[in-house]
Amino acid sequence: MFLARTEIEKLGKDLIGERYEKDYVRQASYDLRLGSEVYVVGQDAPIRLSAHSPYISLAPGQFAILTCYEEINIPRTYLALIALRSSFKFQGLVNISGFHVDPTHKGTLLFAVQNVGPSDIRLKYKEPTFTIFFAELKGDIEKSRDEEPQTQFKPTLRGIRLQDVQLLGGSSITISKLQKEIEQLRTIVLIYGPFVVAAAVALTVAILKYSSK
Repeated sequence: MFLARTEIEKLGKDLIGERYEKDYVRQASYDLRLGSEVYVVGQDAPIRLSAHSPYISLAPGQFAILTCYEEINIPRTYLALIALRSSFKFQGLVNISGFHVDPTHKGTLLFAVQNVGPSDIRLKYKEPTFTIFFAELKGDIEKSRDEEPQTQFKPTLRGIRLQDVQLLGGSSITISKLQKEIEQLRTIVLIYGPFVVAAAVALTVAILKYSSK
């Protein structure tokens, strides 16, 4: 059973933490805001957004790891489902990291995303970017996240970890990069093409002269 507005408002900080604000409660969900830490594939390290530098832009094809502003606390009797807000989906931003949050999760949520749209997508610090839904579980989970064998998660997750960057690391091939490389190749062909053709013609003429002797 999913929680509706009145239940989310009743639980409030028990689910969303100290940064809970009633204004972000919807009919059956809560809008999470963009956090300060962002990693864009191709950069050396995560960057920090702030009130003085609040914007991040993702080019077409680019991958990134985003964080939410709130620190989530999922009780052992609940499961959460997460998604990007529709306004960003329509622009071409997709979540590639999963769509649920396990019971007993505490701390920041990470979203691995890709811009599959045709244009740059701009995001702003502390603006509603994600949506979270809460569902009540029937029965008991027996073990919390940190009690599960071979878990990679600490009891409280805050920010982007080295392993997250490594998993999504590498050079990001974007449409803008490809266009730039094509333009560079076109310039090279225009500049050096005539010389190559002239050299080929001269070589052909020389070969024909030599073979006719």
